[in-house]
Amino acid sequence: METNQSPHIRLTAAARTALDTLLGPQNRPVLRVFLSFLHESGPRLELAPDPPTDADTIVDLAGRTICMSSLLLDQAAPVTIDCGPGGFAIHSSLDFSEAGGNCGGACGSHH
Repeated sequence: METNQSPHIRLTAAARTALDTLLGPQNRPVLRVFLSFLHESGPRLELAPDPPTDADTIVDLAGRTICMSSLLLDQAAPVTIDCGPGGFAIHSSLDFSEAGGNCGGACGSHH
């Protein structure tokens, strides 16, 4: 079940509950959805506190302000922020299946 969704960015009830538990009712930083290349399994969308810029789309979802680069959102929409046993997961139309992982340049070479 989703709450206060925008046409392009959605926040599930599970994600809203997790954010309320994690950040509390008073601490409401702007949260950015961004493309990270630092995950070992390859690029993926992440969520972190970060103030918006003029190049962002900004939405209010269930009292939480979410921002995302408008250029990235155009490519990734629709974006759904969810939370499960493994933490926050951001689903989009982007396909990272061919991107490969990031092992910091040390894959398979242990000297």
